[in-house]
Amino acid sequence: MMQFGMPTLVENHTLEENINLCNNLGLNFIELNMNFPEYQVQCLEQTDYLSELAKKAGIYYTIHLDENLNIADISW
Repeated sequence: MMQFGMPTLVENHTLEENINLCNNLGLNFIELNMNFPEYQVQCLEQTDYLSELAKKAGIYYTIHLDENLNIADISW
């Protein structure tokens, strides 16, 4: 079965707005882009909240890391 989704849209100011659009379009998932401040690690740690919204809407998320992330950088 094919799955279709949408990226996080800048025009939508909240996750709920993105979820509503995703549902209205009959899509299966939303790509959460970690380049956006509202999808940084501290926000994505609210897993209960995110899971509840997804379950209620019947969708799931994919997470896209910041394209500036250097996974080989060990300067922690």
